[in-house]
Amino acid sequence: MAHAGVAWFRRQVFARTDLDQLPAQLTQRYGIEVAGVTELDVGVYRVARADGPDWVARVFPAARPVTAADGDAQVLRALAAGGFPAERCAAGSPVSVLAGQPVLVTEFVAGDRPRGNGRTYAILGALLGRLHARSGENRPPGGGWHHLALAGTPADEVAVARSLLGELRRAAGRADADGLAGLDEALAAAAATATGLPEAFVHPDFVPVNAITPAADPEAHPTIVDWTNAGRGPRLWSLAFVLWAAGARDPRLVDAFVSRYRRHVALTDAERAALPVAIGARPLTMSVWGLAVGRGSVPQAVQDHQTVTRQAQEIASRARRALDAG
Repeated sequence: MAHAGVAWFRRQVFARTDLDQLPAQLTQRYGIEVAGVTELDVGVYRVARADGPDWVARVFPAARPVTAADGDAQVLRALAAGGFPAERCAAGSPVSVLAGQPVLVTEFVAGDRPRGNGRTYAILGALLGRLHARSGENRPPGGGWHHLALAGTPADEVAVARSLLGELRRAAGRADADGLAGLDEALAAAAATATGLPEAFVHPDFVPVNAITPAADPEAHPTIVDWTNAGRGPRLWSLAFVLWAAGARDPRLVDAFVSRYRRHVALTDAERAALPVAIGARPLTMSVWGLAVGRGSVPQAVQDHQTVTRQAQEIASRARRALDAG
């Protein structure tokens, strides 16, 4: 999605919602009695109700189109219809607008994040495999990390990252400009893996932090949350980020994840070849995001990218072996 530059981007990231207006907005629209609001994450709020189960309100930046929030709701309805373990819309018309910002309400999922062990990654592998086995037909374009691409696919995510990087290069000194140029070359390679490969129903961030297991039964299968920008997109990026999360923690977790994922999806030769670049792509765009919002330094970002590139090669090799073992 186009934007007006680094300064604009920082305003979007650090904009704060006026919580004083949120309870009245929800009461007026849905007739609920709000007992309190607690921030869970940037723009994500738990809404305590005096008259029923708690909700979650996601308040998006004003620059995110209401149609994108409608697309998120469409995705959640499709998941509910298919019986997939995902959070559910909290109302028949779950999208509204507060002071120009789209708001999506879902049912609060009580519980805890699962441990990032082999069992957890095996379950996530089975669930993501089930999701990727769906074509994503009639779903909105998705798969982009919403902190960079307010809506859209990994191609949109890379485009925003490259645009931000270009502006940072123009303002940088010579040494930093050279480092940023190298990061831009890596982003160009990542862009090549974001289009032209098989598409499916995807979640951009299918990792343990977005899984909730019931507190009363930690062995139960988790419910997956945070479906912002989910939809139809390249399944490789959705897969690659989970492989990165698993492999960076413990290479053996890659085996656990792939052992279940491969029961539902067979990667093409092109996807297998693109795995190393795709695994390193999201860590790279996240690094650019950090630079754009004033976090970290260019030398550190360059060093991190070199480390990630080596790890991505190792994770990809392990994932290929695990795919072949099936």
